[in-house]
Amino acid sequence: MKKLILLLGLVLFTAPVSFGADCEYSCVKPYDLNNKFSSFFSSITGLNFARTQISESVLKKAILKTVQGDKNLKVNIDSYSAKDLSNGRFKSLTMSGKNVNIDGIYLSSVELKSLCDFNYIQYDKKGNITFKEDFPMSFELEISADDINNTMKTEKYGKVVNDLNKLSFAGIKIQSTAASIRGNRFYYTINVALPFVREPKKIEISADLDVKNGKIDFENTKLSSNSFKFDLKKIDFLMNYLNPLDFSINIFDNKDAKVYIKNIAIKNNVIVTDGIVIVPKD
Repeated sequence: MKKLILLLGLVLFTAPVSFGADCEYSCVKPYDLNNKFSSFFSSITGLNFARTQISESVLKKAILKTVQGDKNLKVNIDSYSAKDLSNGRFKSLTMSGKNVNIDGIYLSSVELKSLCDFNYIQYDKKGNITFKEDFPMSFELEISADDINNTMKTEKYGKVVNDLNKLSFAGIKIQSTAASIRGNRFYYTINVALPFVREPKKIEISADLDVKNGKIDFENTKLSSNSFKFDLKKIDFLMNYLNPLDFSINIFDNKDAKVYIKNIAIKNNVIVTDGIVIVPKD
């Protein structure tokens, strides 16, 4: 069984994801659909998720990680018929929400839309989910500094920090991290303990955000704090290891998914990004 993963950026501490400039996908023609009369009748009477084996919660489970704030995350589906949806075949799907918490990852806004007119996700009585065809979706996400900071408070991000501390990189120990967005520029603050130095030191990095080859890229990166000198190569290592943007947008769950980031920007001090995720069929 596969589950869908969306992993934006260069994620170093979760399941590996294939992503980048190659975002090609193809859609198959509908097949094995219910007869036209039944489909027409279902469209007239309306479709109730309770009548089908595929429900809103099942679709969330297929596409997302555990959703704690799923009351804020709504699923809208356009089905050929109730029977087709029960068998996992549907025309389109949209998932959207504000201020959601997806497995400890906080987002101000999320919207996902299927890109094909025929989609096929099977769900059996044992709870197994199977993608019968490739499943491409577009995504749009908004992330605030508060979202990133709340995500960094979780146990999972804490493990990322602890793993780095175990490496004892250049004797540096990370004590705390924080993010902020000021003047539409991203700032990342790391408080570190250094060998033979009594007081912890603060490293603040500022950067613009860009996309290169379908990946998140930092531009015009600068060391904002002047409390002490620090090797920029070490800063690059720390940023690649601790990058909160990568971690904060890891909301899906399939190691074979391909992700292409089309755009990323900071608008009104909120990170806005969009792109395409493709889940290959099982």
